[in-house]
Amino acid sequence: MTNGKIFFDETRRILFAAAIALLVALVIILIASKAPLETFETFIAGPLSSKRTVGNWIDDSAKLALAGLAFSLVFQARQFALGVQGQVYAGGTVAAAIALSPLGLSWVSIPVAAIAAMMAGAFLGFIPGYAKAKLNANEIVSSLMLNYIAYDIANLFLRLYLASPKSGLTASEAFPASAVYPAFIARTRIDLGVVLALGAVAIVWFLLYRTAWGLRLRLTGHNARFAAYSGIRSNFIMVSAMTASGAIGGLLGALFVQGQGFAKIVVGFEGGLSFEGILIAIVARNRPLAIPFVALGYGYLRQGAALMGYRTDVPAEVIGIVQGIVILLVASSFTLPGRALLNRIMGGSSAARAPST
Repeated sequence: MTNGKIFFDETRRILFAAAIALLVALVIILIASKAPLETFETFIAGPLSSKRTVGNWIDDSAKLALAGLAFSLVFQARQFALGVQGQVYAGGTVAAAIALSPLGLSWVSIPVAAIAAMMAGAFLGFIPGYAKAKLNANEIVSSLMLNYIAYDIANLFLRLYLASPKSGLTASEAFPASAVYPAFIARTRIDLGVVLALGAVAIVWFLLYRTAWGLRLRLTGHNARFAAYSGIRSNFIMVSAMTASGAIGGLLGALFVQGQGFAKIVVGFEGGLSFEGILIAIVARNRPLAIPFVALGYGYLRQGAALMGYRTDVPAEVIGIVQGIVILLVASSFTLPGRALLNRIMGGSSAARAPST
């Protein structure tokens, strides 16, 4: 099967899944809303209703892309570590500490905080990888437990050292302007984080498809036993993939706290977005270049659901149903309706055109 046919088939499957999910969402809105047409219009067209909502959509999509990228790296290695959320809190806390230090008054605070956040996230990604390689610890359990630890340590550090008394110990003071990502469009959340997210996508694609490390990682993911017979150090590949994934998660934490959306650190700043990266990675089939497009599509639905929750009588939880349906349809190897009939017709036509021998 050619790459073009694979791309066409995958795109068709994703669009079909999205259409089914939207149809289900419409049915729910028809049942739950007193003004279903206005509600559905808000859900579908709301993200484009103003410059601010467009900015929120783009910003959410950039964060979703980074979360999906982090999950896709470990999924490529056939590891099911779920520690991105903890890595986000670790990275965000370190970035906030730098932004609120004297270093935050200088422009170097942005690159220094990004590097420090990536190192913090990488360390948190390394732990379950090393435990899996050396102690055969289950990476799902260890990474999930680390999420709780990282979340509580981040909140403890915030309340003890970073919080402003005026906020009731739930948020820090606003960061200095020099420590906040500059906005490309005034009064929107379209800022430097979008560029960092796209840069991370390009770097991960290059690492996966243009380096020996990426080839070894993909071979390990396809068949770990064959990779071991080929002399590939699968444990090293697994640990390095989880560490690299952690670095991306840490960078995502810096995007959260230093972006135009917050410009400070607050309790629970990540809001559960990190776990939605699982959907992005699954739908994109762990392909780095597909992740930004999937993130844009899902980010649009997510923003539409949020606006629907604010402006209408239908809660935003509808997006959870849409998310579940899309995952079910895309993750399962379903066949598009009518495809077998179409193939039979096309096959019959080809046979009829074929010359007799």
